[in-house]
Amino acid sequence: MNVMTLALDSKAAASSIGGLIYRYELSNRADGKSQKTVQWYNDMLRAFSLYIRAKRLGGNISAFNIEVARGYILYLRHRPKFEGHPYTPQQDQPLSPKTVQCHVRALRAFSSWLYREGYTGENRLKNLKLPKAPVTVVEPLTPDEIRGITSGINKNSYAGIRNHVIVVTALDTGLRASEIAGIKLGRLNLQVGYIKVMGKGAKERIVPIGKFVQMTIWHYIDKVRPRPFDNECDNLFLSRDARPITVNTIKLVFSRLAKKSGVQRLHAHLCRHTFAINYLLNGGDIFSLKEILGHTTLDMVNHYLHFTSAQITEQHHKYSPMDRLQEEPE
Repeated sequence: MNVMTLALDSKAAASSIGGLIYRYELSNRADGKSQKTVQWYNDMLRAFSLYIRAKRLGGNISAFNIEVARGYILYLRHRPKFEGHPYTPQQDQPLSPKTVQCHVRALRAFSSWLYREGYTGENRLKNLKLPKAPVTVVEPLTPDEIRGITSGINKNSYAGIRNHVIVVTALDTGLRASEIAGIKLGRLNLQVGYIKVMGKGAKERIVPIGKFVQMTIWHYIDKVRPRPFDNECDNLFLSRDARPITVNTIKLVFSRLAKKSGVQRLHAHLCRHTFAINYLLNGGDIFSLKEILGHTTLDMVNHYLHFTSAQITEQHHKYSPMDRLQEEPE
């Protein structure tokens, strides 16, 4: 270890983990990360900070190293779900491998930031591997499930018509709940058929919409949408009192529809998965899908290929040319 590294590590040693987590939060905010992302990092890192205190490893950054991190991983693998949660009762089963992986991702990101900012002389968790987590393929909504969900919406009320537009827009575009809540009239082009969306990291993208959804949105705007409570409001979707709806409103809409339709697994993000898989099955490619969904890399969309490959195999088993040939009478 050289003199520069020793000096940087001395600087870090004088800093508390809690203080550095707060500075990391400020850095994330300054970088334009969403409130949800900032809070996610805070929650992950504070859980690690509590672990260090419980193990009496000290409150400064000297306890932040790969050995402690590996011990933390072992602890997380046996930690009960919702342990210490203020509202949800603790469960018997441990954290899922995916949740453990998320904790480690946050630690590695924090470690990289500490090094870039000069608090450590090296990236201490550079060689920390992500724990393995099983790759699960989310089953998309079936056509029958979609028909059951949409037919169960009361389209004779304002809320019902609005909710129907929200559901079909989610299924036709793959938009996140936060992106649907934030759709602006000025960013809609119903003539051409697209929405300009402000996604994660304040990145704008163009998302196409089909003719059915174009007409559905047009009817909502022209016949149903109330005059906004605030004249400056440009949001597409409004509450009964003519104020912009929130992400929680959308989650509540899907929660109620799940109960009413009997499709218990329904939630807003499942519509995003359903769109992505159907887009590929109908002939779309992963490159354009990546742009529509607003992902920065192909890694996030590649897992949809697992499901579509299985579907293609099933279709081949049904329509195999040689199998059909053998079935024909000679």
